[in-house]
Amino acid sequence: MMRKTKLRMEPYSFFDHTGISAHLERMARKGWMIDKIANYGWRYRPMEPKAVHFAVSYYPKASEFDPEPSEDQKIFHDFCAHTGWKLACTSAQMQIFYNEEEYPVPIETDPVLELEAIHASVKKGFLPIYFLLLAVCILQIFTFISSLRSDPAALLSNPARIFSGFCFLLLAISFVVELVRYFVWHSKAKKAAEYGRFLKIPGTSGFQKTLFAVILTGIACWAAGSLLWGNSTQKWLGILTFIYVPALFLIVNGVKEFLKHRKASRSVNLTLTMLASFMSAFVMLELITFLILRISSGTLFSGRDRATYEYNGRTWSIYQDELPLVVEDLTDVDYREYIKENIRDESTFLLRQSIMAQYPRFDADNYDEIPRLSYTIVTVRAHVLYDMCKQNLLRSWEQLYPDSERYYVPADAAPWGADEAYRLYESLFGLQNDYLLCYDNLLVEISFNWEPSAEQMRIVGERLLAG
Repeated sequence: MMRKTKLRMEPYSFFDHTGISAHLERMARKGWMIDKIANYGWRYRPMEPKAVHFAVSYYPKASEFDPEPSEDQKIFHDFCAHTGWKLACTSAQMQIFYNEEEYPVPIETDPVLELEAIHASVKKGFLPIYFLLLAVCILQIFTFISSLRSDPAALLSNPARIFSGFCFLLLAISFVVELVRYFVWHSKAKKAAEYGRFLKIPGTSGFQKTLFAVILTGIACWAAGSLLWGNSTQKWLGILTFIYVPALFLIVNGVKEFLKHRKASRSVNLTLTMLASFMSAFVMLELITFLILRISSGTLFSGRDRATYEYNGRTWSIYQDELPLVVEDLTDVDYREYIKENIRDESTFLLRQSIMAQYPRFDADNYDEIPRLSYTIVTVRAHVLYDMCKQNLLRSWEQLYPDSERYYVPADAAPWGADEAYRLYESLFGLQNDYLLCYDNLLVEISFNWEPSAEQMRIVGERLLAG
């Protein structure tokens, strides 16, 4: 049974009319006629395989929000039909015609006018969108680099942030290639048009296919990283993201197509589609944020033990997470209502960062006297990142408190069983009970509210290395 339609993602630029025409001619020889070009892909309908000529024309005044072609377009379409060129489909300013004659008369015969129509159409749609998207990508890349410098462990342990940085870099490269290609071609085409020649547009379909394959590989790596190394929050964030992106696209595109079908004017369609885009994005992001907070707090899709208590008019969570090191491992303590919280545990193929804390309830008697500790463990899987992460941690206190003198000073590493050890020094109060411990592939920041003994230091090293 013959398939009714075929949907494909085609790697052709909006202005590459020569490449588009040649591609559609190849598809016709295989038995597929272009039927519709939309944001979600190119739709083909089956036909008898044959040699068909295609021509792509541009009408700068058109818009993808138009309910139907304008009167001028209809007149132009009728004129083309009289010369054997039938309208296959339109997409914003682009109009695609086909002709089954062996030697058809070209639609466009004046290279200067044709080039002007292409450039006017490109200035209306292609250039503004690409410059805007390139600016967004550059902003995101600078944000990524800034985060890499300020907190590499937090960034490189998060699969979603690595994946987004990777995608924004590839997209920026793609936009730059497309923009440079267009401006270089347009400059040369203007000179050629003066001599009555139309300069063929150089194709980049191979480049775009390669880029698309790399992005798909990145998606696969992100998904694998979330499943293999991610916690439940990361896994659900990945699932919700995969739902969010296509759902938003379908909603916005559905509103636009519905309004076109209802013959709404261009301005009404554009306004309502943009409103639907913002409202849908806002509602779905709020829903995702709510679900992720519920998941991470252990109240949804998780067996995490989470009770609550009231203090000073607020509700506080009581976590009883499994921690590799607890106060009871280090000292005898009478307090039995500790909160043990795994605050953050994220992991990628590059490194893992775990932030944990054990502390008493705020309503505990003698709160300040009860032993408590907190620590961050960075497991470096790509050793090339070890020194960068270590240097960042050494500067962390100076970055957090630039107006005060707080910095790490070398300490004896032997009691900890570490390769290197550092202790926090504060100019007003002297040495503090905050340490940075460096092991073979581990970096540990640990804080006590008491001064640990040599025996306690030894237990810390053993527990964290074993965990």
